[in-house]
Amino acid sequence: MKKYCFMAVFAIIIAILGACGMTASKSKIDGADIKLPPPEVEIKEGDFVYRLYSEKDVYENGDIAVLAELTYIGSDDSIEIYHAASPFYFPIEEKMRGIEVGYGMDEPLIETILYKDEPFRERYTFSGGYGENDEKEYIDFVKGIVKHGFPEGKYIVHGIAEFFTQNKNGAEQKHYSLKGDIGFSVMN
Repeated sequence: MKKYCFMAVFAIIIAILGACGMTASKSKIDGADIKLPPPEVEIKEGDFVYRLYSEKDVYENGDIAVLAELTYIGSDDSIEIYHAASPFYFPIEEKMRGIEVGYGMDEPLIETILYKDEPFRERYTFSGGYGENDEKEYIDFVKGIVKHGFPEGKYIVHGIAEFFTQNKNGAEQKHYSLKGDIGFSVMN
């Protein structure tokens, strides 16, 4: 009899643990408890202002509009900055699936002139990729974005403006890495 009581208690404990696991899993899938940062952030460092923003906080299809701006606010009329193919990086994280997609970029050294109080603006374009060793879920996610746009989910863009300046004789460089996060959702 003790054996059957023990098995019954054990079965109840397993059922309770299983139910808890299913609840936690479901809440991650529907995303109701996922908090996102606001759809706009502005970071000031030295003579520069980096602004990252989404035109909407909720999109109804897979086409998103995320933009980055870099504005020189110093005392000169203009300044030269040096960067990779772009000063802007847009790595993205999809919170419901727990997937992070890096932002690939060519890395030549490019010079851009920023004029005082005139934002240098760039719109996000998807630049993620995958390799043969990546998990199938990640590969399918990236392929889906390329083919159909962003699937339903809750996204965080971990934006970065990365560049350097140098003094007039080119002897001294100052490196900048301005970082900010924004969030948005895609509903289908």
